[in-house]
Amino acid sequence: MLKMNDLSKLTNTPKSTILYYIKEGLLPEPLKDKPNFHLYDESNIQLIEFIKYLQTNFNATISQIKTVFAQPDFDLNNPYKSLMGSLDILNGMEDAHLLASEICSEFGITEVELDEFVEMGLMNPTNGKFSEKDRDMLAILSQCDAQEFQLLESYAETAKNLARQEMTIGGEILMQEEGQEERLKHFFNILLLLKPYILNSQLVKY
Repeated sequence: MLKMNDLSKLTNTPKSTILYYIKEGLLPEPLKDKPNFHLYDESNIQLIEFIKYLQTNFNATISQIKTVFAQPDFDLNNPYKSLMGSLDILNGMEDAHLLASEICSEFGITEVELDEFVEMGLMNPTNGKFSEKDRDMLAILSQCDAQEFQLLESYAETAKNLARQEMTIGGEILMQEEGQEERLKHFFNILLLLKPYILNSQLVKY
């Protein structure tokens, strides 16, 4: 068990932030051994690190993190493994509520054109409905010219090929119990940090 000062130092997190996480239900209540003397389980170290990881690398809101933690199969002892099944929440797919007719009307495109975007892999509806993030992407898509669409098609095809390889590697990691959490965290670092760095660095070269 840890005192608040120790937990704050070990996680490099202000006391006020830790108390906020507890208030929001992201961390368990401390053991109140004596009045004004609270002890915190050491598992909080991993949980705080994970919460900060989601906030930094997924731009996750507290609401999204609470939703992730509330999933029936989410295991707080193995958060990175559980994260594999919660990516749709962090990508904003759980708030899909916009109808195709609504966003088509807003951006002056036909539903046939929207279906083509979906078929190309440029849009990703959930059960036929679109999220606010989808809407933001469509705002950009609706202004693209023919040359830009050729570029986007290349993006989509490359993304599909990469996704197949990523799913294969992720599946192999999930089949190996030993060191699984660290390997999954490393794999997420590749996907979220190293991949965009490599892709964007190529643009700088030219």
